[in-house]
Amino acid sequence: MSRYPHSRLFIGPVRSVVITGAHIQVLDTSTGDILHSTTNFSAQDKDAVIKSGPIRCAAISHDDKYLATAGDDKHLKVWDLESLALMSTRELPKKATGIEFTKGGDILVADKFGDVFRYTLHHDPSVTSKKSPDDASALPDNPSGGVLVLGHVSVLTGCLPTPNQDFIITSDRDEHIRVSWYPEGYVIESYCLGHEKYVSAIHIPPSAPTSLISGGGDPDLKIWDWMTGRLERNVGIFGDVEPFMMVKAPKRRHKSQNGGDDNADTSKKSGRRKKKTKQKQDIQRGDSEDPTAGSSADVSNQDPAETETVFVVHKIDSFVSQGRSHIVFSVVGATALFAFSSVDVTADAAICRFDCGRPIIDFTVAGDGLIWILLDADYGGTEKPESLGKLVRVVRWHSDEFLEVDNAPLLRSLNSACVIPATPTELKALDLYSDLVSLPKHVDGEPESQERGQSELPEGSGASANVERSLPKRTLGRLKHKLALQRLLQDQVESADSEAPPGTKRPKAENSEGASEDADMELT
Repeated sequence: MSRYPHSRLFIGPVRSVVITGAHIQVLDTSTGDILHSTTNFSAQDKDAVIKSGPIRCAAISHDDKYLATAGDDKHLKVWDLESLALMSTRELPKKATGIEFTKGGDILVADKFGDVFRYTLHHDPSVTSKKSPDDASALPDNPSGGVLVLGHVSVLTGCLPTPNQDFIITSDRDEHIRVSWYPEGYVIESYCLGHEKYVSAIHIPPSAPTSLISGGGDPDLKIWDWMTGRLERNVGIFGDVEPFMMVKAPKRRHKSQNGGDDNADTSKKSGRRKKKTKQKQDIQRGDSEDPTAGSSADVSNQDPAETETVFVVHKIDSFVSQGRSHIVFSVVGATALFAFSSVDVTADAAICRFDCGRPIIDFTVAGDGLIWILLDADYGGTEKPESLGKLVRVVRWHSDEFLEVDNAPLLRSLNSACVIPATPTELKALDLYSDLVSLPKHVDGEPESQERGQSELPEGSGASANVERSLPKRTLGRLKHKLALQRLLQDQVESADSEAPPGTKRPKAENSEGASEDADMELT
C-alpha cells in the first residue's frame, strides 16, 4: 500500500495539525483523536481540496486558532481550526515559498518572484490591487489586495519576522540575507553577506534573539549578529551530514550533451533561443520549473552513475534542555537529524545525530521538548506491506544525545489513524526533493576560464573533438564563428599579398588578429 507522507506538523497545547499531501487533519494533542479532517468533507468539497494540489507552505497563528496554507494553485487559504472551515481563498500573484503570521494577526507571504506581501486575516473580497497597464513603475499585480512589503531580485527562500516584530529578515537563492524594517520594508537595516551558495534556511533562537543562524548550499552554518550584519562564527557540518545523504539529484548536463542539430536554419535557432529565454524568465518569476534541471520526482529510481550529491539545509530550529540551548537542523534527502550546542559556546561544535534510516521531510520542536520527525518512510518502494516504517518518530534530548519516545497517543494516531493512501502518480506529484534541482544555479566543471582558454585551440588539434563535446553549444557556436572569421581574414590577407604590386608592405599578423577580435565583439 502506497501512503502519503506527512509533510508538516504543528503541535499545540490543545490541538495539533498535520498536513498530508493536499489534506489537513486536526487532532487532539493529548489523546490523538482526529477532530476534523478534509478527508471527511463532502464529495464536492473534497474534490476541490484534491484539485488544489499538495500544500507547499503553511503556518499557524500565534493564538492557534487559524491555519494559512498555499499550494501549486497559487491560492492563499485561511482555515478556522475550531471547525476546519475554509474562511477565505485569495489568489496570489506567484507561487508561495513561505508563510508567516505576525503577532498582529496579519499574514506574510513570500513568493518565487522575490516579493513579500502582507494580507489581512479576514479577507474583504471587494478589495483588489492591480496596476495600470500604462504605469510601468507601479507595484506588481496583486488580485487580492495584498500590500507589498519588500522585494528581492531572486527567489525568496526564507521570510522571518524578528521577535519584536520591528524587522523582517529575508533570504534568497542568490546568497543574500537582508534585514529590513517592518512594515516599512523599503528601509534596509543591514545585510548578512558571506554565503557563497544559496541560502535555504534561517532561524533566530529564542534564547539568543540578537543572533541569526543560516544555512543553505555551503558546507557550514553561519551565525550572525543580524542587527549589524557581522558574521560571528561558522559551524562546519558537511562532513557530519554527508554519510547520511540518501537522496541524490539527477546530474545536470551541459546543453551540448543534450543533442541538437547544429545545422538547423537560423530561424529555427532564433525560435529556440526565444523559447529558452521565455522559459528562463518564467523560472525567475516562479511560473515554471527549470527545464534543464530535470525532475526530482523519480530520484529514488535513478542510476547512481547518473546522480550527484547536492547539499541543501532544509530547516533550522532550536530547543532548551537542562538549562542549555541547542540548535537542531535537517538536510534535504538526509536520513538523520542533527544538533549541536548553542551560539553561547565558542568552541567548535560537536555535531550529534539521530539516524532514522529514511529521508527526513520535516521536523517540529514542541513546547515540551519533544522533537517530532516526519519521514518519507516508503522511500525507494522496497518495503513489504507488513514491514512499512513509521511515518513519524519522536525523540527527546538527554545528556547530549537523542533518545526515542514511542508511547505518545498522538504519535500512534499519526502512524495509524492519520495515514492516507496514495497512488504512485499522486506521490510523484509531491516532488518532495525539488530543492535539490531548483536551488543550484550553475553546473560544476564549467568555469569561465575553460571557455576562455580552450576557445583558442586551433581546429584540427588533437583536443578539438574533446573540446566540442565538453563545451556548451552556445560557447561552441562562438568558437566556430571566431575560427571561421579568422580563416576569412587570413584568406583576404593572402589574396591581397598575391595581388599587391612589388614593394607593398604585408599587414602585420597582429592587425588581423585585432580585426578578428573587433569583428567578434561586434557580432556577439
